[in-house]
Amino acid sequence: MVPQLKAFLGDLKSLRKDLRAETKDQVAKKALRERAEELGSRWFNEVLPLLTTAAGYSMEVTEKYSSGCARLIKLSAPNNLRKSYLSILGGLVTAFRDDLILPAQQGAGSVGPSRFDTFFTALSDQHESEYLLEATSCAKAGYLRAAVVLGWCAVVDRIHRRIETEGFATFNITSAKLASATKGRFKRFNQTQNVNSINELRTVFDTTVLWIIEGMGWIDSNQHTRLRSCFDMRNHSAHPGEAPITEFNLLSFFCLSSIICS
Repeated sequence: MVPQLKAFLGDLKSLRKDLRAETKDQVAKKALRERAEELGSRWFNEVLPLLTTAAGYSMEVTEKYSSGCARLIKLSAPNNLRKSYLSILGGLVTAFRDDLILPAQQGAGSVGPSRFDTFFTALSDQHESEYLLEATSCAKAGYLRAAVVLGWCAVVDRIHRRIETEGFATFNITSAKLASATKGRFKRFNQTQNVNSINELRTVFDTTVLWIIEGMGWIDSNQHTRLRSCFDMRNHSAHPGEAPITEFNLLSFFCLSSIICS
């Protein structure tokens, strides 16, 4: 990893040096713009995967360089200001050695147990599904949004399988009972269900399923609220938006959602 990081830093510095030698305010030379675009793309395609699969690098650090490289790619369009290039390159170069190279030289690049491993080893094998295995793999590789989406799939899959085991009739009868309530917690619930297979169950909105399993006594109101917050995080992860998903968000997600797998 260290040679790749040093080579990338060297190329960033080389581009900055050549841009400093330019006399015009705008960068029109195709060769310079292509180098900027290539470096930005190289970060995402070659350098970042090395960091996200290694222990010791925080998401805050890698996000900082990802943001700068994304701006570098965007800036490589014709006739952008030389000072804009220099500002971005300065931000990438200044702390690159301290943030990325020195930790790799001190052992951050060796793959070892992460904070996710500690949590995931506490989950019994009997609770694993393909969705959960894929979610944990995404988490360990640093793909946190994908881990949330697949983690929620694991939760819903387990709920569906339990409903199937206990019988769809109980699920349907409970939904009708809740829909008939005129007061109390379920008075606004009106989603009577008539499902007879797991395929039909998969067409029922997840939020509706959460209400019904609370009515069935599987979870209490506090657990329902927590699972709903996991569902909201899944939506934030699955759709474009500015709300970040951090390692701490993800650990919280798995801790909260694991109540259904206990």
